[in-house]
Amino acid sequence: MKAREANKVGLLSIGLPYFNIQCAAKYLQVTRKFLGKNWLVSGPEIVITNREMLDNAIREFFPAKNVDVLVLQIGTFPDGEFPLVLAEELNIPIILHSLPEPDLEHNIDLNSLCGVNLSTYSLSATGHSHSFVHGDPGDKKVQAELTAHVRAGLALASLHGLHIGLLGFHAPGFYSCVFDELMLRRILGVSLDYIDLGEVKRAFNPGVRKQAPHKTFQTPEEDALPDTTIQWMEAHYAALNGVFEASGKQVFAVRDWPELLDINAPGSIWPALGWLLDDGYLLAPEGDVNAAVTMYLAKLLGDGVPFFSDISAWDDDLSALLCWHYGGAPSLANDPGQIRFGRDGRQVEFTLKPGPATLLRLGMKDHQFRLLGVASRVLDKPVTIKRAGAWLQSLNMPAGDVVHQLLDQGWEHHYCLIYGDILTELRVFSKLSGISLEVL
Repeated sequence: MKAREANKVGLLSIGLPYFNIQCAAKYLQVTRKFLGKNWLVSGPEIVITNREMLDNAIREFFPAKNVDVLVLQIGTFPDGEFPLVLAEELNIPIILHSLPEPDLEHNIDLNSLCGVNLSTYSLSATGHSHSFVHGDPGDKKVQAELTAHVRAGLALASLHGLHIGLLGFHAPGFYSCVFDELMLRRILGVSLDYIDLGEVKRAFNPGVRKQAPHKTFQTPEEDALPDTTIQWMEAHYAALNGVFEASGKQVFAVRDWPELLDINAPGSIWPALGWLLDDGYLLAPEGDVNAAVTMYLAKLLGDGVPFFSDISAWDDDLSALLCWHYGGAPSLANDPGQIRFGRDGRQVEFTLKPGPATLLRLGMKDHQFRLLGVASRVLDKPVTIKRAGAWLQSLNMPAGDVVHQLLDQGWEHHYCLIYGDILTELRVFSKLSGISLEVL
């Protein structure tokens, strides 16, 4: 079972008739038009000014809690009960949106900012998940901020109901891959379905192959892989794909070694991990369940396919971290023509494409979840170290300081790289979920 598609946004404006309801209604129209460009929007097109209107709106527009996040626009100073009623009735993340005054030279027409202050106090005091945005919904910066808040709320909603397939367990001695199954379920609504590694072994048949997404298989020495090696890689691809498909899951943590890694075979399972990422599955090697959740979160908030990574070195002059790992998706390659394969059919080498990126991790410490976000940029610098890799420039502090922070605070040794600056989304996700965030 996949997590439900979380893309329906509720929009509701509240206020009192003692203020400029007509002005609030115009702001509501602008907001609805903007949100409608990206999401299905449900909600009344008038400002709600009394309890009867509110109850009718809940019944008509939000039956069976059919929205995943609510943008609650404080059109004017509202009835203070309305935000709490909505929070209790819908039980979904609420993004409060306060509006600027249209004419501060002559009057306070809306008193929306004060209204959102009243609302944030009430929601904070009662423990309801919420965030807030202030500003004119026609302003591009406000639209970008509102978009980030909605995306974070939808990501949290999408996690609830997610089933992760766990093939095997975490790799031996990889204690940084330890997970708390009940905490995942309680805090994020994520559950696990266990899949025996024997299913992959039973599915493997050298004569049953799934075609790899490559026309050529060049080695670093510029010669081609033998057909036998390619056939074995494609047999692993077919086996894993069959197990994934039969499970009905989208996200996996895979114990890909030592049981599934035959060092005497002419080809291995590792290239298939990257191919499956480009097929639309999300996975974390070495049985790292929390990393699999991180990959899913990164996919929801960022651009393209996420990259599962170790940090194996840093460069002081570049202020850059060396990120590398097996199982990278070929779509991440800066130059697909430069993808190279190891002679043993295990290693796949390429350099990730340059661009703005974020390094993130959902981790655990002291029996609590925590989030990490590192503002970054993938440099246009070749990596030739027998894996997919990138030099990732840290933007907020020197790369060496980032590494020392990670080590001092005992962060897990697997991270996720995703293209795009998603730090705002991570901050909002942190507030909505109650999971602390460290930004480096």
